[in-house]
Amino acid sequence: MDCTEALPERTRLFHIGIPKSGTTSLQVAAAAKRDELLRQGVQYPGDKVNQRGAVLGFMGRSWGWGKGGATTPPRERWDALIAEIEADESRRVFFGHEFASEANKATARGFVDAIGERCHVLITLRSFGAILPSAWQQFVKAGTTTGFEDWLRAVLADPPDRSVTRRFHRRNDQGGVVRRWVKAAGPDRVTVIVTDSRRPELLTTGVEQLLALRPGTLAAEDLDGYAANRGLTTAEAELFLALNRAIEPYDVDWDDYERIVRFGAQRRLMEEPPGAGERLILPDWAAVRAAERGAEFADQIAATGVRVIGDLSALAGKPPSRSLAEDPVDEVPVELAAEALAGMLSAGTWRGPDFEDPGEAQLESTLAQVPARRLLRVAIGRMVARVWRAVTRGFARGRAAVLPGSGTGHGR
Repeated sequence: MDCTEALPERTRLFHIGIPKSGTTSLQVAAAAKRDELLRQGVQYPGDKVNQRGAVLGFMGRSWGWGKGGATTPPRERWDALIAEIEADESRRVFFGHEFASEANKATARGFVDAIGERCHVLITLRSFGAILPSAWQQFVKAGTTTGFEDWLRAVLADPPDRSVTRRFHRRNDQGGVVRRWVKAAGPDRVTVIVTDSRRPELLTTGVEQLLALRPGTLAAEDLDGYAANRGLTTAEAELFLALNRAIEPYDVDWDDYERIVRFGAQRRLMEEPPGAGERLILPDWAAVRAAERGAEFADQIAATGVRVIGDLSALAGKPPSRSLAEDPVDEVPVELAAEALAGMLSAGTWRGPDFEDPGEAQLESTLAQVPARRLLRVAIGRMVARVWRAVTRGFARGRAAVLPGSGTGHGR
């Protein structure tokens, strides 16, 4: 549909994703336009790009892996978000995060009840086949060690192997996501936008119409590659996959991995346009199976009676595919490896991905994001190292004082 009726005034539009359906571009645009949105009668709460911490706090869901460093934001983050929303009784509200798409029936109902009777749920969807390469890359960025072909065979099996990237299945069962939230909120309080490469403007124009914003308000800004969440090239993906496999046997904390690899090497590469290198392309068998599953999703969603902006048949769109298996990538360009290493070194010295002088305020902000237990462990480790160095230096000095004089002192 080309024209969408605006939601009632003071509606709280809760955008739950799904991931890789344009969520990041919407969040970045809304965060950049906070003041403009307020002038147009829409609140985008908080002071960050999105409301991830509050959503995770409500769900009791951790961010990171279980090897160490994973944290669960406190429920107070959600309570503070709701308090901010309720303090403004005159505007529509736009907020959320794609992790909410993982909510089970009880948690989805809890979200709706907590947001209140003015809650309206926005679900953005995309061709299932187009999501698959992007989704695997996101898992690689977060530490997975499963290769692309093996991962595809697991997630496209019938039934899927849910032991492999288990959260993928809950958030990407598009029919199941819509049905859970319809059960929680009712079909009249759920809107689905189907993103479509043939109509790239549909996502932003649909949200603008729902919120009664002027056309173009949420149009993409001049965002850097990381903020736009661009995809990895095949070489980049294989580089980080190899790194993940190399460090898997070791006790690497998530907060170290996030700071040095995600916010160092990966962000440094993502800030630039993709260099030479092929994009990930589905094998033919996977493209066919993904299209079949997308068609099933479309039928399931149509049966719910929700408002749909766009064409549900796009969910079954068949992306470009290849007939032959790709040759394994066993080397990457020197320049690519060097940029990744530079990003890791910069982040490892607390200077972000680009060797920026953090300044005192930025350093304090960075340290504030590090879990207290991690800071304590680092402090204890440094103290032990200093004591050990002092002991060994003292021992060395003692040996130096005795041994050289041992042959002359007795003659006195």
